Amino acid sequence: MPAPLHRPSRRSVLAAGAGLALGTGPLSACRSAVAEQRGTGGGPRSGGTLHMVQGADILPAFLLSQINPNFSLSRTVFNTLTELDHRTLRPRPSLATSWRVSGDGRTYVFRLRDDVTFHSGRPFGPDDVVFVLDYLTRDTTSSQVKHVAQQITSAGRTGDHEVTIRFGAPVSNVWDMFEMMVLIDRESVSDLASGSRMIGTGPFAVESYRPGASVSLKRNHRYFKPGRPFLDAVEIAIITQSSSAVASLRSGQAHLALDLAPLDAAGIRDRPGFRLVQSDADDLTFYIGANVEVPPLDRTEVRQAIAWAVDRERILDQALGGIGRPSSLPWSPSSPAWDADAAASYTLHPAEAKRLLRQGGARGAKVGLYYSNTLATNAAIAQIVQANLADVGLVCRLQPMQDAEFQKLFVSGKIPGLFVNGHGFGQLTPSTLVKGAWPFNAQKNSSNFASRDYSRLAEKAWTGTGDALAAAYRDLNRLFLKEQFAIDLVNSTHTYAVQASLEGLAWTMYDYLDLDNAYLA
Repeated sequence: MPAPLHRPSRRSVLAAGAGLALGTGPLSACRSAVAEQRGTGGGPRSGGTLHMVQGADILPAFLLSQINPNFSLSRTVFNTLTELDHRTLRPRPSLATSWRVSGDGRTYVFRLRDDVTFHSGRPFGPDDVVFVLDYLTRDTTSSQVKHVAQQITSAGRTGDHEVTIRFGAPVSNVWDMFEMMVLIDRESVSDLASGSRMIGTGPFAVESYRPGASVSLKRNHRYFKPGRPFLDAVEIAIITQSSSAVASLRSGQAHLALDLAPLDAAGIRDRPGFRLVQSDADDLTFYIGANVEVPPLDRTEVRQAIAWAVDRERILDQALGGIGRPSSLPWSPSSPAWDADAAASYTLHPAEAKRLLRQGGARGAKVGLYYSNTLATNAAIAQIVQANLADVGLVCRLQPMQDAEFQKLFVSGKIPGLFVNGHGFGQLTPSTLVKGAWPFNAQKNSSNFASRDYSRLAEKAWTGTGDALAAAYRDLNRLFLKEQFAIDLVNSTHTYAVQASLEGLAWTMYDYLDLDNAYLA
């Protein structure tokens, strides 16, 4: 049975929102690290340029998806209607100041701020919300929450600063959609995918973008939060080698490095003048995917054998620098589907792995293990998995790939074997994972796993309530543990390696970087 919740369930969040009108007030829904990092004295300072490094180039065409390369841009250039409080998981105001939800959970009425403009100077209003909701549903738009937007039956202006959204049926992950749905500018959207114009309402405006090299942001002097941001500018450099990013940080050329290779990050952790900050979203789980259409991975026993063969503790220690926890399930502890006992189901058990391989007729079989060579962590995990599988009699060929090629095969379900990757969406509403995340989407996923039971349970997790919802989570966990089309290894988290002079760093529950209150001490 799922463990008792230590946070309100998403359903209770919806219930709390029903008929509730929240007034304006402190708007920071993101976890602020100010309290944790304060100590240099003097309080916030205005001015200065924050220099940041990240490993992969931004992908403007995917700004309505949750993908790592855009974490530096999604909340610095754009805003969302609401933002989830990290402690309670309740929605808090952002561009919406208050809202009402009908008793049947189908109608949402948002009151919008009247003092917000896009970076172009155009006032933000209800029509912009309606546009983005429609844009989400288009075939050309990539987003893991498209399925939520597709449930909207009508959306329209119901006042100068009010928008009303109606759904055909109540679903559990509406607030996840609003957390991810950045408000892009409809007048420049045709230039968004190329990155030639990226216009939002956020604390910083894009001054220049050089694909594959850098992004320059300047302070938005019209930002709706008085006195924010503190910084004058942000410079984002794309540095593909983690060791080079570390060198940039140590030399003082960069104040902040996003998602360093864990072992590089561990080297920063105890170094004077630097901090390693771990996100509390726990939105990063490393796993082995298995294309169930490729023999011998089409046998359930073989996939279970792989799950028993892998040494998760070694992966946690040697590939992830101890950041995270071993897990056999996709959820983070903040998820209502989290079950600590079930998450500990698979441990290192070579004898059981060998027995299942024999049962599946796969002893001595050969299989490819694919991964993106852009991420050092995936390569380190792949090497450990290869050794573990060799120990039980499965021959594993490492197949490193360029990231663009890997992503193309991954999204299309055409990786011809096993693959090492990381997934998110385990930290909030479970239905967002089983309805939208590429490794787990019950309708179409990267492993090509499909079953009537899985589709039925995903639907129950999306629309169920009360005991039926709890039963759906329990049965989903049983299905995941049995089928092992995605073999979860370690639930980890995104990290930020920072110079001590950077204060006020924060992030959203989907790990979008929030620099509203950031400053250089």
